[in-house]
Amino acid sequence: MDIQLFRTFLLVAELKNITQAAEQLNFTQPAVTAQIRMLEEQYGVSLFERIGKKLYITDAGRELITHAEKLLAVFYDLNTVMESFSDNDIPIKLGASTSAASYFLSPALLEFQNQGIKGSVIVDICPNLPTTIKGLLDNNFDIALVHDKINSSQIIQFDLSHEKLVWVVKRELFAMNQDKQDISHYPFVNFRPGCVYRSIFEETLKERAIHGTIEYSDAEAIKRAVLDGVGASILPYVLVESYLSDGTLVELNNAPQLTFVMSVAFHKNKVLTPAMRKLLMIFAEHGNIQSSLGEYIKAIK
Repeated sequence: MDIQLFRTFLLVAELKNITQAAEQLNFTQPAVTAQIRMLEEQYGVSLFERIGKKLYITDAGRELITHAEKLLAVFYDLNTVMESFSDNDIPIKLGASTSAASYFLSPALLEFQNQGIKGSVIVDICPNLPTTIKGLLDNNFDIALVHDKINSSQIIQFDLSHEKLVWVVKRELFAMNQDKQDISHYPFVNFRPGCVYRSIFEETLKERAIHGTIEYSDAEAIKRAVLDGVGASILPYVLVESYLSDGTLVELNNAPQLTFVMSVAFHKNKVLTPAMRKLLMIFAEHGNIQSSLGEYIKAIK
């Protein structure tokens, strides 16, 4: 039986909502429903009962939670043990839910390299948070860097760093608009709905009746559009710091100062190799938030 069925079941049981579980797993709602139905047919029981618009877990479902959690723990343990027999160094698989993470990663990975730690790191920049979460749940990623809270009891998360968001516009477009500081004077290049950055500043846009005519799902693409003079936008400071320093871009100050939190996450049943522990310790040291990550890593036996 596919181990994914048990992952899906545990998430639905935790959230008590098939739609939310589908969003986190990056599945369609019918796909999640079909996976639950497969489990029910396998064991000849009902795992959930729908009353009105609410989903309630049955006694059989509560019993399955205990066994499914044990099964997944054994699965992850077995996976790690078998990987340890490989003749090749096992790379650390790292997922990131934002391109801004690469700016945090670079100095950390440089230190990892300079310390001569045995092992390599493979980094995947994911298109969104649900894809990153699914990578952790499917064991495609050992560690993930994310920029939003993950609502899953199967994942452990530690905040690392406060990152600043800035409203920016190309200097030439700024001059054409007579150096106006209000964002409402410029065409706005927006993030697509569902992007975490957009959720942070959505209320500001509504208050000022700002509607973007162009939307991207990628921060690097928005940065390129702003540099080309398409319009103004809001971006992580680390992405535009050099352009603000040399005067290519101008920061618009007549807008709320906003931040987001970069954090690290991994599955609670993940067996952390020595190389993973050292990389996580480097992350903790490079963050600007007082984190309990270091203490957690030191406590692992």
